[in-house]
Amino acid sequence: MLSLFTAIAAFASTSLAVKPIHSHNDYTRAVPLWTALNLSIMSVEADVWWQSNQLFVAHTSDEIDKTKTLNSLYLANILGIINGTVSSITPISVSNPLQLLIDFKSDGPTTFQPVLDALQPLRAAGHLTAYANGKLTQGAVTVVGTGNTPLASVVASNPRDVFFDADIRQLYSTKPGIGLEWGPEISPLASVDYASVSSTAQMQELVLNAHDFGIRSRFWDTASSVSTWDMFWSAGSDWVNADDVLGASNAWAVFDS
Repeated sequence: MLSLFTAIAAFASTSLAVKPIHSHNDYTRAVPLWTALNLSIMSVEADVWWQSNQLFVAHTSDEIDKTKTLNSLYLANILGIINGTVSSITPISVSNPLQLLIDFKSDGPTTFQPVLDALQPLRAAGHLTAYANGKLTQGAVTVVGTGNTPLASVVASNPRDVFFDADIRQLYSTKPGIGLEWGPEISPLASVDYASVSSTAQMQELVLNAHDFGIRSRFWDTASSVSTWDMFWSAGSDWVNADDVLGASNAWAVFDS
């Protein structure tokens, strides 16, 4: 098992994003996906609802706009960028991968198969990060399910190309399944509401715990300020959860210098 974790940690360390910034609720921006990519931000999030045989993107079911689907806002554009048929300042490739968080808002088990089906064009083209036959293979896009994503469905998938956003507080106290351990072959990302973290010291410990498993860290519902972002970056947290992506991008430029 130790050799597996070593290999997983090596995999995780070779696929870092351009900036350690996650575009939280990316679909609420005036130009979803493109705003993040234009800032070289390679992690975006879409809330999805399975209704009327469509995966709609919206924060609540009352806000559903039937012109805004997971495919129209994200998947078709991502595929076009990778294939070179759609222009983008920032490329999406195996060497510069995009993390796509899909936040399941509707019932998880009911929504899981439609999400798998929607990803088929990217899957068929070999663009998805996937785990099969004991091997984790980096793709141009890593899909991580959060929200109501059913862990059991993720674990049962073989091959697996929709992964799970684990609870960063429970990596040592829980298992993802019988005989299984946490790692990026199940959860390349572990997150939690920052309000549930008691102190900066605990946050730093949780980041280190995640890294022990070769998993990246994220804390959501955080204050939108340079001092807050700097605190997470200083602790080595892999993704700063940002609503103000321009502000976070500017802050990262200063921090990184």
